[in-house]
Amino acid sequence: MDKILRDKKVICILLVPAVLLFTCTVAVPLGWSFYYSLFNWNGVSKMKFSGLDNYIKLLSDQNFIISFRNNLFFMIVNVVGQVGIALIVAILLTCIDKGRNLFKTVYFIPTILSAVALAQFFQKFFGLEPVGVLNALLEMVGLGHMQKAWLGDSATAMGAVIIIECYKSMPLYMVILYSGLLSIPDDVIEAARVDGAYGWKLFVNIKLPYLYSVLTVTLVMAVNGLLKAFDVPFITTYGGPGRSTELVATYMYKVAFASTKYGYASTIAVFLVVESVLLVSILRKFMSGRKSAV
Repeated sequence: MDKILRDKKVICILLVPAVLLFTCTVAVPLGWSFYYSLFNWNGVSKMKFSGLDNYIKLLSDQNFIISFRNNLFFMIVNVVGQVGIALIVAILLTCIDKGRNLFKTVYFIPTILSAVALAQFFQKFFGLEPVGVLNALLEMVGLGHMQKAWLGDSATAMGAVIIIECYKSMPLYMVILYSGLLSIPDDVIEAARVDGAYGWKLFVNIKLPYLYSVLTVTLVMAVNGLLKAFDVPFITTYGGPGRSTELVATYMYKVAFASTKYGYASTIAVFLVVESVLLVSILRKFMSGRKSAV
């Protein structure tokens, strides 16, 4: 078997399905997006070649700039919330015995729920008319003056959307990090404890170096997903109120299907791809450097 797997022809044959899938679902659509980005086109009339005009327009489009800033803020806070809290929960899970499987099952439920169902639930949860759970709780504890439509106020809408996104995705990263913690050899942990390493010292000096590869994968998944986030902000707020929760993906959707500017929308799509590749590459390089330094 090992001899067969070392055969370059066999390797190429085994790679063909994956390469074909990647080509059809990623490379070809990306190529078409770049092609359309060079034109002004509404989807019906004749396409008019515009060269790099759409890219130049992108740099001065205030709505795009606002959505880009919102997206960066949305990504940074969510990465800290999702991965950070997921790591804490994963560590706590390794410290308990009774009810661990039940807790993991219940905790993972938000990940398998439909984003539409989850968004609808939180619209009611944060609602004011009728009074949602959060506002009802505020009334119960004597903070009724703080009641508001949390998703309808530009000052709180982004925070509410971030909470929903964090709640939806965090359990997935918890499971990944928990698996990484379980893969650490028991004899290494025991040897460290014999040498006097406990608590924070044990985690930083022993567990974290073993966890770096898994943590890197988790961070890459989180960053890549959050840069292209669409469903939760779109369903709960439609990018509003105003443009307080507008992200790059929601703005691209509106440009394409509300304004029917498919060429310009394709330019935003190309930007999303380039942005994701650059940030993920920087993150991987940073994590590789940190791993070497540990």
